[in-house]
Amino acid sequence: MLLVLNLLVMPIGFLVIIYVLNRLGKNRSKFNQKQKNGWLVAHILFVIIYFGGLLGSLVMVVATKFTDSREMIYAAHLYIQYFDWFLIIPGGIGSLLTGIWLAIRTQWGVAKHYWVIVKWVGNITAVVFGANFMRVWLHDNFPTSFADAVHPLQNPFYLSNLLMIFVGLGISFALLITLVIVSYYKPWGNGNRQNIKKVLIIFFAERVFR
Repeated sequence: MLLVLNLLVMPIGFLVIIYVLNRLGKNRSKFNQKQKNGWLVAHILFVIIYFGGLLGSLVMVVATKFTDSREMIYAAHLYIQYFDWFLIIPGGIGSLLTGIWLAIRTQWGVAKHYWVIVKWVGNITAVVFGANFMRVWLHDNFPTSFADAVHPLQNPFYLSNLLMIFVGLGISFALLITLVIVSYYKPWGNGNRQNIKKVLIIFFAERVFR
């Protein structure tokens, strides 16, 4: 029940933040080239931090496959937690907020281009996925995985959790790489508001009345 509530509340919360930022930036002048470049650099840095955290976590997960030492495995998962706290979470939220502010204060807009919509929807999805699923596998299950005297590699709970971490990192990488590609190529052209409304109406209608 709590998971379902979080999956509903968190996206709504981010949409409210986007709405507030859009209202704050609506009557402001657009960024000049120097300001735009500065915010773009900040946005790219947050993406690099995010990507670095995911890559570091993946390296640690793979490293657990090449050692039988309980202490080394424990240390690897401890570093995965640090990567999540200090790289992945700040990188994901920072890239979302800087990207939204860039869209608002430039000619792109929040809903004028399909690629911008895909970017912030994808980024919100990544953050919500991390907060509700990766958090459990990386942090909540960490004490249980090393609580007893059983070696982690002989602990079914640990092995199952390790697999979920690996799958979760794969999903996170796929989302991030997709967003980078979309950001670079900027596909699909301009987003017509009426078309966007139609797509949203059809999307929800199919799920309500199917």
